[in-house]
Amino acid sequence: MVKVIRNLWIFAAFSLVFLYGLNNVFAGVAEISRSLDPMTLRYLSMTIEPDETSAIIEIVSGSGDIDLYVRKDEPATGQTSSEISYNSDFASESPSWDERIVIDQTTNPRLTPGTWYLTLVNLNEYPVIVRVRVTTQTATATSTTTTTTSTTSTTTSTTTSSSQTGGENPAFMPETGLWYNKDMPGHGIDIERSGANLAAVWYTYNTDGTPTWYLALAPYSGQRIWSATLNRYRWTGSSATASPVGNITLEFKNPTKATFRWTLNGQSGSEPINRFFMDDGVPQTNLTGLWYNSSEPGYGYSIDTQGDTVAIVAYFYDGQGEPRWALNSSAGQNVFAQATVPATVFFGPCPGCQNTGFRSQPAGTISRNFTDTTHGTISTEIALPSPMNSSWSRQNVSVTMLSNPVDNKKLELQIVMDKVLELFSGSTDLVGGFSDSFSSLSLSNIESSTCPHIDLGNVDDLDFSKPMFFPIHVDFGSGCTDKKGNTWSGFLDLPLNVIYGSTLHLDGQLSIHDIVKNGHLLSSGDAGFVFDFSENSNTDLVSGTGNIQLNLKDSSSQPLTGQVALDFRDVDFAPIMSLASGSSQTASINAILEFIGANGMVNINLTNVTSGSDTYNGSISIQGQTKDVGQVSLNLQSNDGPITGRFTIRRGSSDSDFFVSTVSPANISGYEVTIDNLEINPDVCEDGPIAGNVVITKDGNSGRFTFNQSCLGYVFTGL
Repeated sequence: MVKVIRNLWIFAAFSLVFLYGLNNVFAGVAEISRSLDPMTLRYLSMTIEPDETSAIIEIVSGSGDIDLYVRKDEPATGQTSSEISYNSDFASESPSWDERIVIDQTTNPRLTPGTWYLTLVNLNEYPVIVRVRVTTQTATATSTTTTTTSTTSTTTSTTTSSSQTGGENPAFMPETGLWYNKDMPGHGIDIERSGANLAAVWYTYNTDGTPTWYLALAPYSGQRIWSATLNRYRWTGSSATASPVGNITLEFKNPTKATFRWTLNGQSGSEPINRFFMDDGVPQTNLTGLWYNSSEPGYGYSIDTQGDTVAIVAYFYDGQGEPRWALNSSAGQNVFAQATVPATVFFGPCPGCQNTGFRSQPAGTISRNFTDTTHGTISTEIALPSPMNSSWSRQNVSVTMLSNPVDNKKLELQIVMDKVLELFSGSTDLVGGFSDSFSSLSLSNIESSTCPHIDLGNVDDLDFSKPMFFPIHVDFGSGCTDKKGNTWSGFLDLPLNVIYGSTLHLDGQLSIHDIVKNGHLLSSGDAGFVFDFSENSNTDLVSGTGNIQLNLKDSSSQPLTGQVALDFRDVDFAPIMSLASGSSQTASINAILEFIGANGMVNINLTNVTSGSDTYNGSISIQGQTKDVGQVSLNLQSNDGPITGRFTIRRGSSDSDFFVSTVSPANISGYEVTIDNLEINPDVCEDGPIAGNVVITKDGNSGRFTFNQSCLGYVFTGL
């Protein structure tokens, strides 16, 4: 029991990880191989011949976090990632080494003959070995040049030819339609597939608060990270002209969640975005996509249909040719019924500006009349208010769908697949929102750092014969730096009462006062808890009960509230306490398997546990079977319906690898789900599975998602 008490001090000590500060810049040339020193950048160059029409630049092996940038004629330089990104033509900035950039005749700039420079940025605190592959396409063949860096020697592979571009993973496809940042309402981005390209229309605002839009288009072959040049359009009176103003990168977490990174006119930013859900259910007729008039390209319509709701965002121009947009939506009507709906124009903060909210104002009408799922007519009578003071009028314009039509049956299964990924990859708001706030708060990062100040109270003279009180206080002050270079502010208090007798009683009230890491809020609020432990005789195992009352906000300022009651038997606390020194989510799962052991058991009861817009009630039970295998039973009710079933979780070959299978088909929000050896390993993919099968069935609509060793990439087969 003393060991349990000792480990509790570890549980109260926190710090975080980020890396920054580029230094020791070394120039590189093509086909020169070197290791990348910690937190430095290197240049490589490639020569594009006149007959080469496209190039794929990708990092095919590496370690940790490496970013990739490409620029014509000269290297992209800068002292920060934002500066380097702004000075580049293309950027790929995922939180891993898995980077990929495609340049062809449709990108801006397009691929032209001459010298192109690759900038590799090592954001790790250790040297890495990087393998970069450049694949160029001509009218007749594909050539591949591979450059390999090595810590001991200079190695350059020979140039080979192939009819394949190579390295294609099973296609991961995001859900198309309108996406938004729930903390920045009034802004949005329409993500659509058009042929072999991905198109993104960004609806936002100018510095004066008036509405504007930008468009990005680039090839898409199912990669999890997509980058494209951002263009601004102006109307000449009969056509539109494009000007590059920046770049955007979309890093998809799953089919309905992504990180949106942008550079725009010298500014840069990053924000989480989600698929915008305005109505429950898959629409009977799906018109979601980009629509336009082929005889007058340069303006168009983002249409989103969900349930019986139809939303139309018209993107057009004012009297001076500046890009503007307006929106309308209606519900409860047959989508093929002719309708005229009032339009609304919005005013809000520009990208990177202070979020002062948004306001709306009536702005005319938008009329629709669809003849089928890809054809129709749209009339716009938009009257733009001050300070724009102009209008846009188009009557009975024939429109067709420019983007790829949505497969409604596949969409329904993809939405459920997203719920499955959230449930078992640890990325749900319920689990991830709480754990993300603390997962990087680790004791190991406190050592040799300038913060935080930790006060554990008087621990010199422990007296187990009487109640003890420890006013634990962890204070980052108004700003300090840990040993990884992260800046912190805020503080937390954990007043802990300890009563030791035949059992160990702990109670306290954790108060988190705006813990901020690198300018971003991690968590705030409080959580009260009570635990009672009894130690098994002649063992290190304990049994007991616990109760936690949550009143927290996560890193997105979403609420995490409700009550969690625990009942545990024959468990070992040592693996759980070791998590305070930092670990991945899969390591956390494996620590839980060690915690449960071969004979342990934990019952968790949730009462009105609300995370964001979701509320959960019910129970989760975990029963040990062997030291490497546990069985999880879910009996939960959520806003979207029941989540029930039994699952086996077994450890893989490494500490960061585990497998999930259903004992029998589970019920997830009314869908029958069968999981077969779903492999999850965040060292490979922190946001989803890398192997295994998931079969989803409801009302005769059935499909299989087969993952094959690529992050969130899968092959879908209709059954």
